[in-house]
This record gives sequence, structure tokens and C-alpha cells, in this order.
Amino acid sequence: MHKIFPEEGNLVRVEVSGKLTQTDYEALIPCWEQTITRHGTMRMLLVMEKFEGWEPGAAWDDFHFSFRHADKVEKIAVIGEKAWQKWLMKLGAFFLREDLKYFDSAELPQAERWISA
Repeated sequence: MHKIFPEEGNLVRVEVSGKLTQTDYEALIPCWEQTITRHGTMRMLLVMEKFEGWEPGAAWDDFHFSFRHADKVEKIAVIGEKAWQKWLMKLGAFFLREDLKYFDSAELPQAERWISA
């Protein structure tokens, strides 16, 4: 399940819980693409609460979007609550994006400052 919050400039805030599905991405990807079209780039604040991961089709949609728009995504702040989330995001930052940063749920204010800078 996901919830998209109104953007501030090119910042998109998305809260996710449970398992993300391909149906979720049918709403998320157009939102992200509209932000990129309007502003040229996008920054994302992704808040994971009780997040369990992605269904296979959703994981593919996420990867495909990231690959196609890598040069249009300025940075991503991920707020999570589980060790596997932190590990996965650090791995992603190492291999895919240096501008992907993980924050524990208690560090939401720091994440908001970082993504806005």
C-alpha cells in the first residue's frame, strides 16, 4: 500500500507499508514522471512503515523506472525501521546511486533536511 503526499517543487513524499504491488506502481510511476516533466528532476522522500517488500512485478517496475530516469532523480531519502531495509538501501547506494541515503525512523527530521538541501 502507498500514499503520495502533495509535492513541494520537485520533492515527492511517498509512504509505503505492507507489500508494494504492480497496481501501486501504476499510480506511483505516473506521479513521478509528471514531477520530472514539470520540474526536469525529482527528489524523493520514501517513508517505509511496516514495509514488507515488493511483489516481483513491482520490483521490476521500480528497477525499470530507476534505470530509465536515473539522470532525472536528484536524490532519494529512505526512512525505514528494519535492518534489512538499511542493508538493502546501502547496497543500492553503493551500486546504483551515491545520492540514496537511508535514515532510521527516528531520524525523519534529518532526512527531511537532507532531501531539501
